[in-house]
Amino acid sequence: MNKKDIGIHIKKIRLEQRRSQQEIADFCGFTKSHLSKIEGGKVLPSLGALDKIAHALKLKIAVLLGEDIHSEVVYTSRKEAESGLLPTSKGYSVFPYASNYRDKKMQPFLFCSCRKSHKLHSTAHDSEEFYYILEGEMILKIGENEYHLKEGDGIYFNARYEHQTIPLTDTLKVLDFIV
Repeated sequence: MNKKDIGIHIKKIRLEQRRSQQEIADFCGFTKSHLSKIEGGKVLPSLGALDKIAHALKLKIAVLLGEDIHSEVVYTSRKEAESGLLPTSKGYSVFPYASNYRDKKMQPFLFCSCRKSHKLHSTAHDSEEFYYILEGEMILKIGENEYHLKEGDGIYFNARYEHQTIPLTDTLKVLDFIV
């Protein structure tokens, strides 16, 4: 699913719930204009923003990504994941694993970024996250604490706290699980 399809899907769900853009934007803490850009397919929201929209609509992130098929096992090759990366407005790209696994307990993502294109920003959302560093190095700020993460490191944290990802290398690949 591309950013335009995701935006159309979000809008369709919002309208089915008979909710206004302003109501959802207020709940998420961003402007009506930003939500309009997301729904219009001009901007792919960050993972934090997707999580906020999902909570506002009382859904899981996977539903916003077009989950409509049930499968007991979902296999994704590395090539498929890397070629299916979706660029976000924050300068990083994501691939949502297992989009067609209905009612999953977590949403796994491949998160790819680099020092040069990543736009620094903080986010907080009502969930928990686990990062596993596949390649590269990064700083993860959670509140006032900083964690220097390298290839092979993992960190589990409460995403309700403000957190910020800072790539330190030209290539950063992270498995990001949102629960």
